[in-house]
Amino acid sequence: MSTYMSTEVDEAPRPLIQSKLEAPVPRQHVSRRELLELCAGPPRKLTLIRAPAGWGKSTLLADWHALESETRPFAWVALDGGDNDPVQFWTYLIHALRTLDPSAGEVSLPMLRAPRVSVVDDVLPALCNELTALPHQVVLVLDDYHLVRNPEIDEGLSFLLEHLPQTLELVLSSRSEPALPLARLRARGELAEIDAQQLRFSDEEADLFLNDLHGLDLDRGDVIRLRELTEGWAAGLYLATLTIRGRASAHEFIEAFAGDNRHVVDYLSSEVLAGLPEEMRGFLLHTSVLQRLCAPLCDAVTDRPGSVRMLHELERSNFFLIPLDAKREWYCYHQLFGELLRHELALAEPEHARTLHRRASTWHREHGDPSEAIHHATAAGDVADASELILRHWIEFRNEARLETLLAWLDDLPPETVRGDARLCLVTASTLQEVGRIAEADQWLDAAARGAAGGSLLAGPASVASGVAACQAINQYFLGDVSGIAETARPALELEEAGSDYWRSALLTTFGVSVFLGGEGRIASALLDEAVTSSEESGHSLALIHALGWCAVVHAEIGDSGRADRVLDDTEALRRRQTGLTKYFGMSMAHVARGKLLERQSRLREADEVLARGIELARRGDAKFDLSYGLLTHAGVKGGLGDRRAAKDMLREARQTAESCADPGVLPELVARVERRLRLVPSRTTRTPYEEDLSDRELAVLRLLATDLTQREIGEALYVSFNTVKTHVKSIFRKLDVATRPDAVSRARELRLL
Repeated sequence: MSTYMSTEVDEAPRPLIQSKLEAPVPRQHVSRRELLELCAGPPRKLTLIRAPAGWGKSTLLADWHALESETRPFAWVALDGGDNDPVQFWTYLIHALRTLDPSAGEVSLPMLRAPRVSVVDDVLPALCNELTALPHQVVLVLDDYHLVRNPEIDEGLSFLLEHLPQTLELVLSSRSEPALPLARLRARGELAEIDAQQLRFSDEEADLFLNDLHGLDLDRGDVIRLRELTEGWAAGLYLATLTIRGRASAHEFIEAFAGDNRHVVDYLSSEVLAGLPEEMRGFLLHTSVLQRLCAPLCDAVTDRPGSVRMLHELERSNFFLIPLDAKREWYCYHQLFGELLRHELALAEPEHARTLHRRASTWHREHGDPSEAIHHATAAGDVADASELILRHWIEFRNEARLETLLAWLDDLPPETVRGDARLCLVTASTLQEVGRIAEADQWLDAAARGAAGGSLLAGPASVASGVAACQAINQYFLGDVSGIAETARPALELEEAGSDYWRSALLTTFGVSVFLGGEGRIASALLDEAVTSSEESGHSLALIHALGWCAVVHAEIGDSGRADRVLDDTEALRRRQTGLTKYFGMSMAHVARGKLLERQSRLREADEVLARGIELARRGDAKFDLSYGLLTHAGVKGGLGDRRAAKDMLREARQTAESCADPGVLPELVARVERRLRLVPSRTTRTPYEEDLSDRELAVLRLLATDLTQREIGEALYVSFNTVKTHVKSIFRKLDVATRPDAVSRARELRLL
């Protein structure tokens, strides 16, 4: 887990070792004072400190901030390997900035919690506006950026750099060169670069560090030998310092060290640990399993009290311990030293590491940090415990759009564990579905269905069977398959009337939409009313916003404007409570419903603007039903405004979108109806006095008359009786003034009803 902190006045992390910074060009040696003054000089967009572990990158940042001439407040984000989830990364970054000014993130932060919201298109423009309004300049430090490996995060940070407000300077420390537009920044003079060559200690600086700072009183030859052996590497020199200061003869140690062929890190680290008191050595090894340390957590992991004293002693002795907050409650080990400690633990006490992770998992679970609890349970090999934690917390992480974190949890489990548990298969499928990896999601859905069929269906309060059905129905929804949704959702709802509201809300919403697009508006309105209630009871805000939008659309379509208005009021109240939903694609149909109501009130300009927002969101969600229906509604408004070209273009796209659906229901007929109303299709020269508009159900029957289905099969497809179909067919023949089925199909095609 990342940590973030602000460092104002004198609260910067104190340096572990004296470090050296240099200007990127030219690369000649300059004094430490000159280099630090350069850092605190005129701001640039990006300062990149790039060097392998232990070269003093973090210390350099602390020294820079400690300068009296540096008046800007610093915000720190200490990254770790768990920060490859874009939502988590940007959440921590914004929270770090909010420690300096609470106005940062008021708009941008809530947006991150809506799935499929674009960080680049939505969140970062809002963040840039918020940063522009800051009353002072700030420095944002992203420490250990090399641990970020998600291209989406690189893309977002590149956008931020391109549009960086003058109030912010970004600083990155990294072991490797990040995938950012460095060449462009370099050419513009907006980049300062520091690498290992510049961080390397000279003989003079090594002498200052070893003798003046640490009081080792080494002669010149010993200093030079140590610097040559470590190649000026800051961490190596510091390890040497820790080793030498407890010895009677520093010269003899250096001579012996100089003749040793072992790697400097292995040698010095083993010497350092061997020279520590047993209590301190045990504390270091046992707490090395932690990414972050606080005294109560260390007490729990080591199973003994006294961690406050140990942490304070380590900090006072400058022992590779970095404070992570101004109160000195949370710490982490320097990354290199932490790696050395974990390596030593694996050699010395391999089995005990599992116990330590198990204790850490228990502590984090009791203190409300499920992500760390899952990480440590997995590391302990307690896959059953980790699995139950995932099943307990996945919904809250999904609702916060932390989907990559969810997938990382699942990826860390043994594959056979996930495949062997239908509940985990379902969570995997649902999460992959939400990130748009539909083909993979289908494979996991099949696995979940097989698992559910062979054993218990219950996963806590949720049924695996209804969950599988809900996910399948959602897939069919995005494919635009009216009949497919009905075939999936109807049996699941009938079999499990008291199933989980989380899944039931999705089943009711998708089924309600399919019934509406099947031509049964009033039946659909009842289903969608129930979907709203179920979504509210489950606390699933993402399902609720979908249900509210379609519920308002259907009530508006069937003429119940009062109910549609009330539903839209509930939608607006939800949006105000959760402002991140503003850019969520599930809001699209609420805008479409509002536009439809405004159109009926002849407020066409307002309707035009509202519908444009709805269609923009529908495009983002890739939902064919939403887009086609939104476009045909917008086309009607454009026609009313006299913009026939725009109306015609929208209708063309609405028809093309409907035709790309696996089963569009009555969508083509609805498009044709708007075309006729706007007189955008050729009209017949003669019209019979009996010709009238067909009802939605008659249009649905007419569409199936053009297939090879018998009338009885049409009734089964539409879930109506054979006699009802016969009645609809007689009415269709009368209205189209035809006597046979082929004539009805031919006339319908002439009128562009098919």
